[in-house]
Amino acid sequence: MFMFIRRHLTLLAPGLALLAGLTAAAPARADTIKIGLIAPLTGGGAPWGKAEEWAGRILASEINAKGGLDVGGKKYQIEVIPYDDQYKAADAIAAYNRLRNVDGAKYMVVLATPSTLALKQTIEADNVLALTSSGTVKAVSHDDKHLVRAFSVNADYIPPFYAWLRDHLKERRVAIVDPNDASGWDATNVSEEFLKKAGFTVVDKELFERTQNDFSPMITRIMSKKVDIIELASTPPTTAGIIVRAARELGFKGQIIKGGGPSPQDIINAAGAKAAEGMYNLLYVNQASPGFQRLAAEYKKHVGQEPNELIVSFYDAMNVMIHAIQKGGDPNDPMKARAAFGQVLPMQSVQGVPLNYGGMATTGALNEILTVGFVGQLHDGKVVILDMIQPK
Repeated sequence: MFMFIRRHLTLLAPGLALLAGLTAAAPARADTIKIGLIAPLTGGGAPWGKAEEWAGRILASEINAKGGLDVGGKKYQIEVIPYDDQYKAADAIAAYNRLRNVDGAKYMVVLATPSTLALKQTIEADNVLALTSSGTVKAVSHDDKHLVRAFSVNADYIPPFYAWLRDHLKERRVAIVDPNDASGWDATNVSEEFLKKAGFTVVDKELFERTQNDFSPMITRIMSKKVDIIELASTPPTTAGIIVRAARELGFKGQIIKGGGPSPQDIINAAGAKAAEGMYNLLYVNQASPGFQRLAAEYKKHVGQEPNELIVSFYDAMNVMIHAIQKGGDPNDPMKARAAFGQVLPMQSVQGVPLNYGGMATTGALNEILTVGFVGQLHDGKVVILDMIQPK
């Protein structure tokens, strides 16, 4: 069934360093459009990375089963090529060089912020069209021609999410917890800005290393400052669950929220349903939608577990890209596809909600697939959707 879809490879940066010296791209297979995926397929970010990988696998399989993508009367098979960057910029560079110079990919999806920032200028120079899920303000700027945000970012979602929480919570003293890197710094800044605008008081900001496993000292510091709410922001899914469990074991009785990087099931798995009870999550997906359930069933059939909800976001983003390639009329010219985004959007998400063309509010240019969000709360090990929020 999954013809023209390669099994993902875990990159070993030293072994692939020789690829950096290659300058000529290998010719693409005839009648094939290659889409490279660069994501953390192992480690703490793996739930997001596997969602990206399988969104591409499922979408390509569906298109190929219908005979391929019709572009100007010619049929093309879709081939997705996933590589593991382990959330490391060096591995992302090695992956990119292989995709561009060996695999001949002209279209890519880059998940992580460190990877996006490391590749940003090269993508622009190489005439590659890439989607990114990075939420940092530095990832996509108004003058970028080859880089498009795959879905709405924290700066879009966070204001209405915090406004909703303000109207539903009595607590006001917040500690923000994020990874100690560019992604985490940016997420913390965004969270602090809009928490304050919504009437909350930020009394602590904690940054942790992505390799960290013991969070007891951090939780102890937070509790000493009489914090009512812990905002886990852009903390990776499994790590977020570990922090939730540690907080409850140490006696934290306050509210826990997560405004970035949706991951409710992964948090439940890592923390346990009891520890995660009552937690508020900003979600990208209504898991009750038939579209999500279809993707989840396909994922579970092949992977053996439930997917992270970002599978919908990546499926939608790649679907928009593929429609833009079709509308652009020439798969060998990524800029024609880039110009066609404004022609294929708005369109419907697989979950039946609108996808729009945006970015003006964050960068001053149209360079973002604008998606809706949902407020969810965890009850008895399940996610309950409370409301839908619409970024502007």
